[in-house]
Amino acid sequence: MSEALLLDQAITAFNRETGLVLSKCWSNKRSPEDDDAAIQLHTHGIKYNVETKRWVQQASVGSLSAQYGRMPAPALLVADYVNPNMADRLRDAGLQFIDTAGNAFLNENNLFVFIKGNRAPTSQSSTRRTTRAFNASGLKLIFSFLLEPGLVGETYRTMAAVSGVSLGTIGWVLSDLQEKGYIQELGKKHIKSLATPIDLLDRWAEAYPEKLLPDLDLGLFKTQFQIPWKNIEPSVLEGCWGGEVGASLLDHYLSPEQGTLYLPKDRVKELVMNYRLQRVTKYTTATPETIRICEKFWNGFPEMSDNHSKHFDAAPDVLIYADLLASGEPRNLEAAERIYGQIKDRLQVD
Repeated sequence: MSEALLLDQAITAFNRETGLVLSKCWSNKRSPEDDDAAIQLHTHGIKYNVETKRWVQQASVGSLSAQYGRMPAPALLVADYVNPNMADRLRDAGLQFIDTAGNAFLNENNLFVFIKGNRAPTSQSSTRRTTRAFNASGLKLIFSFLLEPGLVGETYRTMAAVSGVSLGTIGWVLSDLQEKGYIQELGKKHIKSLATPIDLLDRWAEAYPEKLLPDLDLGLFKTQFQIPWKNIEPSVLEGCWGGEVGASLLDHYLSPEQGTLYLPKDRVKELVMNYRLQRVTKYTTATPETIRICEKFWNGFPEMSDNHSKHFDAAPDVLIYADLLASGEPRNLEAAERIYGQIKDRLQVD
């Protein structure tokens, strides 16, 4: 389904469910062919700036909030389908939306609409499929591209060595990314490069918490320290701090309250013994004395430039950014936006 068709179907469903009238409208900078056309609620004179999204329930609310916050107000998310759980989460976050099933949340200029529970259209349910590039293996490869955009033009063997992804996976991930416009081929030699790196970053950060992070979680551990990140040196064991601690090392803006440590799986036992860590149950609430350990899934970039961390103990900026968004905490979203600006500058230069 094209973005234009998605928008048309969502408008039709909203009008049918509410009796209100939404319709497309265009400013001088827009045209009827523009997928990002604004839409207007005629009875209330509200003109919304629109962002279309598929598979919203696979995105973190934090990543959606970050993208939503960059749009001119009032902003409206137009989705293929929003399930009841995600509808509640979007409402709680103040993110206005409509979808093709007639579910909606609008809260603007004394207008309040909240509809959830409508099922996805049958035709849509039968044709939806997960984009292969954004499953766990694909996300690992894309992560490497976001750190080193030039890697897209390297050999498959180089990509595999850097990303840790099998050679057999690389071909179909590249094909999928090219089909969706994230990768382009230039010149007679068809040299590959990232066509829309910022869009790819946004899509990666959306998918990471749902599709890759759960597979990396090695558990929550209790430490003997009130501030573990001031006592534990992960780089000695080839590890690094992500999340709030990583952000504080990169930007010095956020005061961390929780620690997330990325570490090779075969070094976890050594870390536990060296610092006398104790694994706690998954039902235990994280505190400043606990740290979350996740598997480090990348191999490093020995032949490339630096890994975009200003501190030896900090994870790559892209990963820290995604961790902050996944938390959904307002303080972390603010810090994430600062790091996003740095990543954007880097990717545009590259």
